[in-house]
Amino acid sequence: MTRRADAFQTIHSEGGLLPPDLLRRLLEPKAALPGTQPADYGLAPGERLNEVLTQSWNRLRRHWAAFRAAAKNLAAGQPGDKLTNELWNLPLLRELGFGVLPFHPGQELNGRLYPIHYGSGPTPIHLLGCGLSLDRRVSGSQGHPHGLVQEFLNRSPGHLWAMVANGLRLRVLRDSQALSRQSYLEFDLEALFDGEVYADFVLLWLVVHATRFAPREVGQPESCWLEQWTKLANEQGARALGDLRQGVERALQTLGQGLVGHPRNTDLRAALRDGTLALNDLHGQLLRVVYRLIFLFVAEDRTLDGVAVLHPRRDSAVARLARDRYTAHYSTARWRQLAGAIKGSRHGDLWQQFNLLVGALSGEERFASAREALALPALGSLLWNPASTAALNAASLTGTTGVELSNADFLEVLRQLAFTRQGTVLRPVDYKNLGAEELGGVYESLLALTPRIEGGGSRFTFAEFAGNERKTSGSYYTPDSLVQCLLDSALDPVVEAALAGKTGAEAEQALLALKVCDPAVGSGHFLVGAAHRLARHLARVRAQADGDSEASPLGYQTALREVIGRCLYGVDVNPMSAELCRVNLWLEALEPGKPLSFLDHHIRVGNSLLGATPALITEGIPDAAFKPITGDDPAFCREYKKQNQKERKSRMSDMFGHEPAPWERMGNLAAAMAELEALDDDTVAGIQAKQARYAELVRDAGYLHGQLLADAWCAAFVWKKSKEPNRPYPMLDDLLRKIEQNPFHCPPWMREEIGRLATQYQFFHGYLAFPEVFANGGFDAVLGNPPWERVKLQEKEWFAERSPEIANAPNAAARKRLIAGLKTDDPALYQQFQEDLRQAEGESHFLRNSGRYPLCGRGDINVYTVFAEGMRNQLNAAGRMGCVLPSGIATDDTTKFYFQDVVDKKSLVSLFDFENKGIFEGVHSSYKFCLFTAGNGEHPTTEAADFVFFAHDVAELKDPERRFTLSPKEIALLNPNTRTCPIFRSRRDAELTKAIYRRVPVLIKEGPPEVNPWGIKFSTMFHMSNDSHLFRTREQLEAEGWRLVGNMFEQNGERYLPLYEAKMTNIFDHRHGSIIGSDDVAELSGIPAQAITLENHQDPYHFAVPRYWIPENDVKDILIRIKWNRRFLLNTRDVARATDVRTAIQAIIPATGVGHKAPLILPMEASDGGTALLIANLNAFVIDCIVRQKIGGASLSYFIIKQLPVLPPTTYTQPCPWSSHGETLRDWILPRVLELTYTAWDLEPFAQDCGFNGPPFRWDEARRFLLRCELDAAFFHLYGIDRDDVAYIMDTFPIVKRKDEAAHGGYRTKDTILEIYDAMMSGQPYPTRLDPPPADSRCCHPPR
Repeated sequence: MTRRADAFQTIHSEGGLLPPDLLRRLLEPKAALPGTQPADYGLAPGERLNEVLTQSWNRLRRHWAAFRAAAKNLAAGQPGDKLTNELWNLPLLRELGFGVLPFHPGQELNGRLYPIHYGSGPTPIHLLGCGLSLDRRVSGSQGHPHGLVQEFLNRSPGHLWAMVANGLRLRVLRDSQALSRQSYLEFDLEALFDGEVYADFVLLWLVVHATRFAPREVGQPESCWLEQWTKLANEQGARALGDLRQGVERALQTLGQGLVGHPRNTDLRAALRDGTLALNDLHGQLLRVVYRLIFLFVAEDRTLDGVAVLHPRRDSAVARLARDRYTAHYSTARWRQLAGAIKGSRHGDLWQQFNLLVGALSGEERFASAREALALPALGSLLWNPASTAALNAASLTGTTGVELSNADFLEVLRQLAFTRQGTVLRPVDYKNLGAEELGGVYESLLALTPRIEGGGSRFTFAEFAGNERKTSGSYYTPDSLVQCLLDSALDPVVEAALAGKTGAEAEQALLALKVCDPAVGSGHFLVGAAHRLARHLARVRAQADGDSEASPLGYQTALREVIGRCLYGVDVNPMSAELCRVNLWLEALEPGKPLSFLDHHIRVGNSLLGATPALITEGIPDAAFKPITGDDPAFCREYKKQNQKERKSRMSDMFGHEPAPWERMGNLAAAMAELEALDDDTVAGIQAKQARYAELVRDAGYLHGQLLADAWCAAFVWKKSKEPNRPYPMLDDLLRKIEQNPFHCPPWMREEIGRLATQYQFFHGYLAFPEVFANGGFDAVLGNPPWERVKLQEKEWFAERSPEIANAPNAAARKRLIAGLKTDDPALYQQFQEDLRQAEGESHFLRNSGRYPLCGRGDINVYTVFAEGMRNQLNAAGRMGCVLPSGIATDDTTKFYFQDVVDKKSLVSLFDFENKGIFEGVHSSYKFCLFTAGNGEHPTTEAADFVFFAHDVAELKDPERRFTLSPKEIALLNPNTRTCPIFRSRRDAELTKAIYRRVPVLIKEGPPEVNPWGIKFSTMFHMSNDSHLFRTREQLEAEGWRLVGNMFEQNGERYLPLYEAKMTNIFDHRHGSIIGSDDVAELSGIPAQAITLENHQDPYHFAVPRYWIPENDVKDILIRIKWNRRFLLNTRDVARATDVRTAIQAIIPATGVGHKAPLILPMEASDGGTALLIANLNAFVIDCIVRQKIGGASLSYFIIKQLPVLPPTTYTQPCPWSSHGETLRDWILPRVLELTYTAWDLEPFAQDCGFNGPPFRWDEARRFLLRCELDAAFFHLYGIDRDDVAYIMDTFPIVKRKDEAAHGGYRTKDTILEIYDAMMSGQPYPTRLDPPPADSRCCHPPR
C-alpha cells in the first residue's frame, strides 16, 4: 500500500480553490488534464515543456539571487516597491508569459480608484514591495493588499481572477462572492527559491502562466483555463465525495464491529442482548465518535496564521512546546499517517489516546492537566461530553473500566475516513477545504442506515433494504451552486436592506439582529452558507470601521462564530440530523481558544409542519378535527363533532375584547430569550450558564402552560376517537378554553395522552420555540430544501425491513392480500402497521384540516407543498424565503392557490427551473425542480418576477436570452383560471406566447360567469385500477364462448366493446397501436402498444385490438349520464411530456370504452362537423408549442387544456382568406380533417357528422403529410404568427426534425409548412398541393 504526500512544501491552497489533488494531477503525465499541452502554453511546435521549464528556472534563480542581495540593504520599515518590482516581481511575470507590464494609475470601479497598478487583460495584478505584508494594512491605504484585491474582484463583474505578490509570496485569487470562505492559492516564493524546490516551481509555472488567465473566448473571463480547472476540481470533488460516503459507511461498520466484537467488551454485548442499550442508541453513539474524528481532522488541518484552529492563540515557548507535543504524539494527523503506512496491532493504546483527547476537549476539570499539556481548548457541548457516548467510552475517559478497540480496527476506521482509494494508491481527503456542506452530504446519507446485531450480539452490520435507495444515495445533499444562488436572491437583498444607511456599531447590530431559519435543516448546508454570507458582511463592516477594506482571517472567524451563535435557527424531525447540523456549524464557528457555541436553543428537534399558531388556537378546535381516520369510530366522531360545533358557536357568540398573544400570556419569555443571546459565550463557564438559563426558561410555568395548550390543540386532530375506559372523551373546544385559563383544568389522564401524542407526532410550535423571533414578526430569511415525498405511508418501504416478502410483492393488489393475511399470521406486525398507517393518516389529516395550510393542504399532499406554505408564513413583512422545490409548486393544479397568492400579492421574486441532469443523485433525470424565492405577501416584494426554465447549470440563469420577467397580469393572461406558471424556454417563447393570448381566447374561461363557446365537457370513463373488475381479457372471453368480430366480442345479442387506452391513439389516428397480451399493471409501467403496420392502416376493416374489453351496457350508461349522443369520441393523451416527439395528441375514436389515461374532450354545443374543426385546432403545432410551455410534469391535465388559446366556433364561419372559391374556414378545414381521420369503417359515424356518407379514405402517407402541413400552415396564419416565428416554433420540435433529417435529408415538415404558409400569405389564392383535392371521393376505398 502506498500513499501520496498530503501537501506541497511551498504551496498553500486555501478554501479549496485549486485543491492539492488537482495540483498533483498537473504533475502526472497520465492525468492528461485539458490545457496542459505545449501549444496550450503558447510554445512553438517542437518546443518541449521540460526544457522551457528548466531554462526559466535557471534564469529566475539568477534574478532571485540579485533581488535577495539588494533587499538586504533595505532599511526597516521601507516597503521596497521599486526594488522588488524591478529586480523580481516583473522579471518573474515576464518568465510566466505576461511580457512587459506597463504601470497605470489604478483600477477604477463605481467611482473609486483601487491602487492596483498592473494588469493583463481581465486579470488585475497588485505588486508590492517585500517590506510589506499581504495581510496587514498598508499605511495610508484602505485595507490590506489581499483584501483590497479581493474586494475589487468581488465588486467588478468583468474580472474573475487576480494576483497579489510582494516578492516573497504570490497569491492567485478568484472572485469569492459566491464562495463560502476565503479562497486563494499561495506560493511561498522565499521558501521555494531559497530551498530550491524545483517540483513546486514547476507547478508555479504551470498554474500562474499568463495563458492560464487569458480568456479563450472574447469577453468571457470564465473561459480561461484556471476557471476550467476549477470546475474540473469541483467535479472531481463530487466524485471523491461519493467515495467518501462509502468510506464513512465502512468506517461506521468497522467501528461498530470492532467494539462489539472485541473479546473484552462483554458488558457491551450483554447490554445489546438484553436491550439495556438499544440499537438506535448504539448507532447514534457510533456516529458521534465519527463526528469527533472528523471534527479533529478539520480543526487540525485548518490554520490561522500558521497555527491549527484547534489550539488557543498563545505564542509562548510553553504553548509552542505543548502544540509540538500534541502533533507528535496525540494528533489525528499522526494517526492518519500511521493508517496510511501500517495495518495496526491487537493493542488498544490509540483508542485510549483518542478517549483521553475527548476528555481534555470536554472541559471537565479532571482533564485540566492533559488539556494544558497538549495546548487544547475546553470545547464543551454535547459532542465532547463523555456522557453522550457512555456505552463506548474507554477507561482513559471513564477513569475506571471501559470498552476497548484494537489499533488495527482504529487505524482501519481512520483509513476509511481519511483516504479514498484509487487502485493501490491512498489519496488523502482534503479535510482542510472540505466544507460543512460536503460533510453534510456524507453524513445525511447515513442517517437512514439501519444497524443490525447478529451472532448473539457479536456481529455488527448495517442492513440494506428495498425502498431505501433514495435515503442511502445521499440525494438529500443540495449542490452548493444551488445554495449560493438562493442566498443571492433570498438573503443578500435582506442584508442590503438591513444595512442601508448604517455604518459601524449600528450596522453590526443590524446584521446580528437578522434571523435565518431552515425548517427541515438536515445537515445544515443552507445555514452554513448563510453564516458565511452574514459573517463576510459583519467582518467587512468591522474592518471598514477600523479603516480596512477587508477583514483579517481572524476577524472573519470571530464574525462567523458570532453569526452562528446569534442569527441561525433550524428544525428537523430527526434528532441525529439536528445534532449533525450543530456539529457542522461548530466546525465552521471554531475560533482558537474558545468553546463551542451553545446552539441547543436555536437548532431544535421536532416536526415543523405539525404545530399550532396563536391565530389557530384563538379560533378553537375546528369541526374538521373530528373526521375519522384509521382506527376511529365514525359514530363517536359524529357525536363529538356535534358537541364541538355547539361549544364553538357558544364561545364565538361570547367573545369580545383583546385576545393576548401567547408570548403575552407567558410573561417576559420572548425578552428573556432575546437576553439569552447577550450572555457570555467565550468560556465554558459562560456556555454552561447559558445552558442553565435556557433550561430554566423552558421549565417556567408560563412556558409549560403554553406548551400544553398548543399540544392540546394539535392533539385534537390525532386523538383516537373511540370510546375507551382510559380515554372517555376527546379534546373539545370548551376544555381547550379551560386549559387556556388554567392548565390544572386538564385531567391527568388527558394531560398524559396529550404528552404521548406530542412525543409521537413531534409537535413543534415555532412561536414557543423561538418567541424572540415571532414577537418581532418572524424570520428575515427562511431557506432550505424540504423533503419531496408524499405524506401517505409507502407500504413497500415500510415492509422493506419488516417483511421483505410483502415489500417485494409483484403488485399492489398482491401486497394488500399479504398484509390482510398478517391479521392471523403475525398479529403483532399487523398491529404495528395499523399504528404507523394511522400516524401517516393523522399527519395528513392535520395538514388538510387544521387550517394551518389553507393553500396547499389539499389533494394528494406532497410535503414540499406545505413546507413551502409554512416557510412563507414564518417570514416577517420584509423577509424572503428561498428554497429548492419541485417545479410543480408553480405549475400543478394542487398548488395553484398557493402560487396564485404568491403572484397576486406580488411577493414572487424569482423561479428558476432546472432539469435534473446529474444534479440530484437518486432522483430521475426527467424530474424538474426549481429555486423559488418569495416574500411573505404582506407588502409587494417586486412588480414582476424573474424566470428561467429548463436550466441545467446555474450559469445559465444569467443568459439574457433565457431569463425573462412576468408580471401578475401577464400570468393571469396566460393561465386565467389557475394563474399557475407557464413554462418558457426563452424570452422569445414568453413574448410569442403572450402575443398569442392577446389575440386568441382560452378554451374555457372559468367564472362566474363561465365562458365556454364550444360547450366543452371533460370526462373520464373507466379507471384502469378502480374499475378493473369490469374488464375482461381476450383469453377470458374466448374461454366463455364469446366471438371476436372486428375488435368487439359478441354472444347472444350482447357485446363487449374494446377498452381504448391512450397508447392506442395518435394524432389523427385511432389505430396507432394494438396491445398484444394481457398484464395486470398500471398504465405508465404497462406493456407498450404494438404499432399497426402501414399495410394494416391501409385496410379499412383492420381495427386496433385492446388489452381489455368492457360490457357495452356499461359504456352506454356512461354516455347517457354525460349526455353525449354522438357515436364517436374525441380523446387526448394524459401521459405527455414536453420532451416527447409531440406533446398534445388528440384523436377521434369510436364510441367505446376508454381508460382514464385517455380522457375525453366533448364539445357538447358543436354543430355538425364542429368536432372535426376543434381537433384540427388542438392537433396543430401552434397549440402543441403552447402546451409544452404549460406542462410541468408528465400529465396533460384538464386545467391545462382549459387554458389553451383555442379559436372559438365563430371563427370558422368567416371567409377563408387564402381561398378564391368563396369558402368559409369550415369549408376549407373540414375536408382535410375528414380524410385524415376517417380511414376505417368504425369511424363512419364521424364521417356522417361531417356530412360525408361515402366509404373510408385510403391511408396514403404522402397525402397525409401534405394534409397536416396545410392545416398547420393555416392555423399559424389564423393565430397571427409571423414567418420568423413559424420557423422558430418548428425548431422547438427537435425529434420531429431529427426524424425528418434521417428519412429525408432535411427538415421536410418545417420546409413544407413554410412553403405553404408563404403561399397563403402571398395575397394570391392558395391552390392545394393535393391532387385529387382533400376528401375527394377518388381517394376512398370501395363501398362495402
